[in-house]
Amino acid sequence: MKTYVSILLVVLGLAVVVIGGYVYTKKNDLKHQVVQDLVKMKTYSSKVSRFYEGDNNIEYSFNIPEYATTTTELDGAFTKITTGTSSYATVYVSYEGGRGFTPLGYIDEIIAPHVSVINPLDEEIIGNYKWQVAESEGSEWHIAQVSNDQWLFIVENKKVNHDLIQKTLESVKVK
Repeated sequence: MKTYVSILLVVLGLAVVVIGGYVYTKKNDLKHQVVQDLVKMKTYSSKVSRFYEGDNNIEYSFNIPEYATTTTELDGAFTKITTGTSSYATVYVSYEGGRGFTPLGYIDEIIAPHVSVINPLDEEIIGNYKWQVAESEGSEWHIAQVSNDQWLFIVENKKVNHDLIQKTLESVKVK
C-alpha cells in the first residue's frame, strides 16, 4: 500500500509540474501577443529596378512600427530600419534572375562568409510567402523568393525584435 501511495504522489507531482509549465508558457505567449498588438504600424514602400537582359522591376511594401525611421540605399534595394538608437531590421531586395540564388544558396554564398556561425532552420509560411529562416547567436534572417522567383526578399533582424518582425513579415506585399 505504501508503494502505491508513493507512486501516486510522484505522478501527481509530475502532473502539477507539467500543468504549471504549460500555464506559465501560455501566460508568456499572451504577453508577447499583447505587446505585438499594441504597437501601431505604418506602411513603408519602395521599388527597385535592375537591368539584366532587359529591365526587371519590383515594387514592395511592408509595415514597420509607427515610430521607426528608414534609410534607403542602393536605389531602394537596401533599407535600414531603426527605432530610436537601435536597429529594428535591415531589408535587402536582390534580383536573382541572372545568377539564380535560392534562399538557401543565398545563405550559403552571401551571408555565411560574413557570419561566423549561421544555422539554416526550417521554412515558415508567414503572411503570403514561404520564408527560409536562418539564425546566428543574436540575429535572424528571413528570405523569400518573390515575383516569379526572380527576386529574393531578405529581412535581417536582432532576435529581440522577433515578435514585431513577424508582424512586419505578415504584411509584405510585392508587385
